[in-house]
Amino acid sequence: MKVTLYIENPRQSKTVYVDTELTIGRTPAAQLVVDDEGLSRINTTFFIEGDELLVTDENSTNGTFLNGERISGPPRRVRNGDRLKIGSSTDIRVELSDGRAVVPEPEVIRSASPAPFLPPPAAMVPSPESPEDKPPYVLIAAIAMTLLIVVFGGIAFWVASTGNGEGPKGASKTPATSGSRIPVRVIDPLGGEDENDLDDLIASWETAEDELKAENVADVSVTSTETDDAELNVTAAFLADRQRKAFEERPGEKGIRPAGLIVPRELFGDGVIKQKMKLAAMNSSGYRQPMDFAELAEKRINRELLEMPMAAQSFYLDVGGSAQDRPFSSFSFAEGNQEILGGSPKYGILSRLAGDFAGQRYDLNNPSDRKQMRMRLLRMFHPNAKPILKKLADAYFQKFGRPLRVTSLTRSMDYQILLNSSNANSFKVRGEGSLPPHTSGCAFDLARKHMPVEEQNFVMAKLAEMERAGELDALIEYGANACFHVFIYHDGVAPGR
Repeated sequence: MKVTLYIENPRQSKTVYVDTELTIGRTPAAQLVVDDEGLSRINTTFFIEGDELLVTDENSTNGTFLNGERISGPPRRVRNGDRLKIGSSTDIRVELSDGRAVVPEPEVIRSASPAPFLPPPAAMVPSPESPEDKPPYVLIAAIAMTLLIVVFGGIAFWVASTGNGEGPKGASKTPATSGSRIPVRVIDPLGGEDENDLDDLIASWETAEDELKAENVADVSVTSTETDDAELNVTAAFLADRQRKAFEERPGEKGIRPAGLIVPRELFGDGVIKQKMKLAAMNSSGYRQPMDFAELAEKRINRELLEMPMAAQSFYLDVGGSAQDRPFSSFSFAEGNQEILGGSPKYGILSRLAGDFAGQRYDLNNPSDRKQMRMRLLRMFHPNAKPILKKLADAYFQKFGRPLRVTSLTRSMDYQILLNSSNANSFKVRGEGSLPPHTSGCAFDLARKHMPVEEQNFVMAKLAEMERAGELDALIEYGANACFHVFIYHDGVAPGR
């Protein structure tokens, strides 16, 4: 069987021939490197088993879609004419043939070594030179290959029959499908991601919270005379109204990759490079990321970050759904979570804010009040980011008459780690050197799975326009947390300007 993959995205086009097995990703860790920032280091593997072509997703961040369906678990059979989508914008068309047709020879990506249970290769075509002038290399090679296959097959049969084939430490077996024996495959739960690589870090920090339920949110009633605080007076009933309006049924295909989705180049992933530069600049200039809610409270008191209203006519904040009501704790990488004791500096900061949260009072000994404080602190935002979010939301509301759903703003490090604990695709933070985008106060996410394709295209076009104007950087994200990730410059200056 001859397997040809036609791989295309806006940056390149490749035609490759699968010999036995082919891994695809965005780095040299894969056999075939594809220029798509949305790919994991090792994203997808194709391999031949008997007379079938199989594909498996290596637990990639953005997934592998076979004919529009995201695949996971056991390898799936691929048939002639099937189409796959991987990364942010890469399409693959599969062509299977018996190998006898005369076609231009594509690029061949061969496996480093033969794998168990793989079929013997097609017979090699002899050279036009006279056979008596050369030793019978083809025959020798064929015999050697046959012996290798027999040996590997015997070893594999013995391992399978003993039931002890656990594979390498940390590996997981792929369950066998009926009528097919599948080799043991090593699947990296991070999709081959490197926690020291900011390209990976930005993608994998995008962990969704639990969806916010309006009935769990208390009204905000402030008496502060500060201009920015006056707009915080929002009721839970108005929040619920904005939620209903955002999810209002309307025509048009929805989802992660609806037909007709038009992704501008600006959202392909170049923003990763720009975000990397600006986050590094924030780190070097002395920005202190909030490690816990007490440090978020300090930034609120000092007006370093501003509180956003939980709902307005043109947007609502679906943030704080995972907020807990337990006592506040202090966090550091060296010591982890520690109880905040009365009389400590952090307890003093929390007490000060609880006594006058823009004129509203909370009791630190009341679990419900602690949860409401956490929700309000998660609505914090950088002053330069607030008008840009409003500009985008107002444009969307004017066009469609419904609010944007904002699914994350600023997070403390301990809250981000809490979210990671339930998400296999997120990194476990191990050091203070990294600055995840959402601890910077400059990032926000816009949910999109509930939007028809027309609305998604409108938002992307607006984001691309604002990016060209140097106001922000935006990325489109796929997978479970399908959203538009938006990053605002802390100093108002785009890299290179």
